[in-house]
Amino acid sequence: MFNYFRKKLFNRMFLQQHLFKIYHNVFIKKNIKDLFDNGYSIYGKKFPFKDINLNKYLNHSDYNFDVDRKKIEMVDLKKIYTVLFEMGVISLIKDYLGSKIYCYDNTIFTLGNKICNKDSMQPHHDSKFRRIKIYIWLNDKDINTHPLYYLRKTHKQIKNWDNYEETRFPNLDKKKFDSIYGEKGSIIFFDTHGIHSHFKSTKIPRSVVELTFEPYGFLNRLNKKNIKSEITRLNLIDLDKLINLKKN
Repeated sequence: MFNYFRKKLFNRMFLQQHLFKIYHNVFIKKNIKDLFDNGYSIYGKKFPFKDINLNKYLNHSDYNFDVDRKKIEMVDLKKIYTVLFEMGVISLIKDYLGSKIYCYDNTIFTLGNKICNKDSMQPHHDSKFRRIKIYIWLNDKDINTHPLYYLRKTHKQIKNWDNYEETRFPNLDKKKFDSIYGEKGSIIFFDTHGIHSHFKSTKIPRSVVELTFEPYGFLNRLNKKNIKSEITRLNLIDLDKLINLKKN
């Protein structure tokens, strides 16, 4: 019994969640208040696309799929991160997650015309401790498309889970979720530790730039013990090195 409670209450995941809440309650910064309070936020400025052409990632012969991800080439990725750095977005992410961050996914994420209620298209949290995802909306606002669903404030809940099923919540009422629709260029942040997403019931395609940011450190999921294997598995990029590459 003692070992059970020790594993549940004094593990890396449990301690990280508690310390995160304490730290931000004491040192909360205005620029991340909405993100910390609600679990998501829409940035005050839109992403400018004038020097970045992403059309090649949006060419689909048809949309007969539920979800599709196309990896962004490094030359385009550097341009995107350059703009985000200059806009102050990277600084905001560091204020929320800490100074040492890895980024990954780095895709164009498109929803097709198939209805879907499995995998990521159901209410869930990402089982990766504290992370930030950014969606940069690539379409004009259309409330007939599938929004980002987010169950406000659930990122603050202390969660323990032992298996995949414990991170999925298919019975949650969609009406309880905030429905977040972007306009073209909208930059939407959300903490993937909160419960997000819901069943896809629309058939109108839409696309976003999808970027994921995860902190590194002793109490984080990414730490000294697993960083080498995770770099290989997820194709992690050190955010500071990527920013330095951009400056050269």
